[in-house]
Amino acid sequence: MSLAYPTLNYRARLHHTYSAILTLRIEYARVRMTTSARAESGNFVVDMVCDVCRVEGFEVEKNAQTGDSPSYFVDILASRKKGKKVQRVAFECWEGTSQVEGREVEKFAARLKSLGIQSGIYVSPKGFGGNAEFMARKLGVELWDLAKLKERVENIKAPERHKVPGTLPVARAAASRILAHGLVNGTFLKLSSMPRLEFRPYFFSNFQIDDGRKKLVQGVVVFDGVDGRVCDAALFEGHVEDLPSTGFFVDCLEIESSTGSMPKLPPELEMKNTVTVAPSGVTEDMIRAKTKEIVSGRDEVTVTGVQLLHIPIVTVEMLAAGKSYRKILQAATGKMIWDDTQKCSLCDHKPRAICEVCGGTVCLEHERTCSSCRKHLCTDCVVTKGIVNKIPLCPTCKNA
Repeated sequence: MSLAYPTLNYRARLHHTYSAILTLRIEYARVRMTTSARAESGNFVVDMVCDVCRVEGFEVEKNAQTGDSPSYFVDILASRKKGKKVQRVAFECWEGTSQVEGREVEKFAARLKSLGIQSGIYVSPKGFGGNAEFMARKLGVELWDLAKLKERVENIKAPERHKVPGTLPVARAAASRILAHGLVNGTFLKLSSMPRLEFRPYFFSNFQIDDGRKKLVQGVVVFDGVDGRVCDAALFEGHVEDLPSTGFFVDCLEIESSTGSMPKLPPELEMKNTVTVAPSGVTEDMIRAKTKEIVSGRDEVTVTGVQLLHIPIVTVEMLAAGKSYRKILQAATGKMIWDDTQKCSLCDHKPRAICEVCGGTVCLEHERTCSSCRKHLCTDCVVTKGIVNKIPLCPTCKNA
């Protein structure tokens, strides 16, 4: 059986898990910044920079006041001991919709000087314009745009933690599969909350059927380790009727697993509420008995082995014009277990787009396009202008 992934040591695969989930986090912050002012955004950039600082060994303080005056503060003050000395780095985090100009960098540098802080980093996911880079080099301020922030996330090294058997990594394509998959205007869907990552136990029960003389059938049944329900099954040899196959989990057997630190991203990444490890609620003996029940009545059934894998499951809640959608991704292979966007809101056909007025999914038959602004619409939301040549318009363009 060929491996779907090249052989990697566990620390490297755990590092890929950090990258995939924090990519979703960065995308969520980027989306929120395009729709909200800084005061309403929830300080997502500040939170992400704190994540990076904590993993790199810093203690962080948000909105740190460093002088007697109320104006003497920085967005983040990160500190860590290096020998007998204490290293201090101040961060200014811009979450607005425009680029940061040189005059803002100059103001930040002047504030650092007055506070007696040697190292300063200006973070702006929207980038820097004008003479910002020139002023930063001149004044000794480091600049982080979105690419630089992602680079710092990529460099995070995961600490060794609890030992858990059979952990699988998050596929690199997980973020793209979740965010805007399969719809021509999928970016109209916005994350309404942080993605939730659960490492869930699954039992892979290998069985064979023989007639007492020779092997007739060989296969595997996959059980949810929390509640014991059947999730998938496959045959490697022979034929069995009505085997409960979904295709969601069997391919996980082709991925190298490892016993090591559970990729949990806890407390220093401030994601303890969105990353969990589900406890197993069934035993191997129960799985062996359930396997025989499923393939019972067929000569002699033997369970040849039971393997436990912890598989990453990512759940996201998304919004489009006030309408909510849920997606559940089996993130080890990138297979979608559940996707509310994959059925037209007006029929059972496969959707092509999101209606940008009501937020419903719409198939090719029920899709319309505003002839003025080119918004994608459904047949319920489109309005027409003219008596003979009825021109399709969205409500906004009809009233303009």
